[in-house]
Amino acid sequence: MTDILLTNDDGYQSAGYYPLLRELSKHYTVTAVAPDREKSWIGKAITPRTDIPVTIVRHESFDIFTLNGTPADCTQIGMYNILPRKPDIVVSGINLGENAGTARILSSGTIGATMEAAFEGIRAIASSFSLPLPVKKATNLYSPDGYHLFTNAAQITTRLVTTFKDMPPTPGVDVLAISIPFEATLDTPIDITRPFTDPYQQLFHKTHTGYLHSTPPLIFDDPQDGTDLQALTQGHISISPLDLTLTTPQGITATQTYLHQHQQKP
Repeated sequence: MTDILLTNDDGYQSAGYYPLLRELSKHYTVTAVAPDREKSWIGKAITPRTDIPVTIVRHESFDIFTLNGTPADCTQIGMYNILPRKPDIVVSGINLGENAGTARILSSGTIGATMEAAFEGIRAIASSFSLPLPVKKATNLYSPDGYHLFTNAAQITTRLVTTFKDMPPTPGVDVLAISIPFEATLDTPIDITRPFTDPYQQLFHKTHTGYLHSTPPLIFDDPQDGTDLQALTQGHISISPLDLTLTTPQGITATQTYLHQHQQKP
């Protein structure tokens, strides 16, 4: 039986978490380890020099290990302190909104949790769901009232976990970042993509006492061919394989060439 560690960055009460926990548990042994509150926009941060108590919370019909730490903390503590052995797969999500584009991916706690698993050689899958702004405003996304919105996304994510769970270690595929459009079903086409590279522009805005973070909406004007954003624009599911080596052969060659041409001689 495949063992899955399930976490997220929106907290265990997120309307995207329970539907995925319920769906995965129909097919796999799932251990749920999640933040006890929202921990979005925190990337792969680790909490240093602080005691992190772990509490078991009964939520709906499941026991969930909760902690006041980051999503990456959840992965670490889950892998090494809660489970008797490392899980076969770490799944993170379903995120309340898109994790599309390089900037958002590197800032996402949902992705950060899977990066922590990937560094340990564990298959890592992150799932996010595109929620239109009117739906977000009209729905309590921290209540069971929002579960129905994520039914299809949970089924899609579970099917993709089944598809990729036995994929062998592959260079360039450390994390699979899944982005699911709002109207997607199990029959929706799937595109293998790369993250788009547009910046998210200004994040902090002046208040009367300082500056406050406000997430800007995605701009769909120029989604770039072959990207996660283009897939979402077309109503397709996007799967972006992410490589955590953080460098490329082209970058090494270009830097070596530049250094050779411009370095100062003694």
